[in-house]
Amino acid sequence: MARWMSGKQLPKSLDVERRIRAAYQIFVFLARDPHAPQSPHTVRAWFMGMNGQLDDVSPAEALAENRTREAMAAARAYQAGG
Repeated sequence: MARWMSGKQLPKSLDVERRIRAAYQIFVFLARDPHAPQSPHTVRAWFMGMNGQLDDVSPAEALAENRTREAMAAARAYQAGG
């Protein structure tokens, strides 16, 4: 991912790029929430933990399975306190 961010290498496919972008957007959404910003450590833990809204898989696993909309919905629910 660091090579992709620095422009030295492109993601392997458009699908991979979309998942990376979705993960970044969710991270920013949670970490920069103007009402209740989360620390990077908290957001990382959220990505790795089981999530009931995602059938008890982690948001990271959901993104790997191309369930980007569901992962963003889970992030919105987390932000809203649920």
